[in-house]
Amino acid sequence: MTPLSFLARLATRVKDKRVLKLIRSFLNSGVMIGGLEQPTQEGTPQGGPLSPILSNIVLDELDKELEKRGLCFVRYADDCVIFVRSKRAGDRVMQSVSPAESGTEGKPGK
Repeated sequence: MTPLSFLARLATRVKDKRVLKLIRSFLNSGVMIGGLEQPTQEGTPQGGPLSPILSNIVLDELDKELEKRGLCFVRYADDCVIFVRSKRAGDRVMQSVSPAESGTEGKPGK
C-alpha cells in the first residue's frame, strides 16, 4: 500500500487534518539503513511507534468482516491468525480476504 493510498484510507477514520499531516510527515520521513537515510516506498517503517496504531485503525474493517462471517481470529497490529476447521476452509478464507479489502498481503504460515 503506497503512502497516499494509505492516507486516503486513514482519512475516512481520522478527521483531524493536523493529525493526518503529522502522519504523512512520518510516512515520508524515510528510514535509516546502515547509517544512510533511505526513502520509504510502502507502508510504515517496521518497528516504528505508529505502525501498530495505524494498522489497528485501517484493519478495523477486516475485523468487522471476519466477525460478520462468524470466524474465530486473533489480530495484533498487522499480524492476523484466522482459525478454520480444514485446509479447504482456510484456502477459501485466504482467497476471499483480498489484499485490497484488508490492506495487507495474506501470507499463509507466517
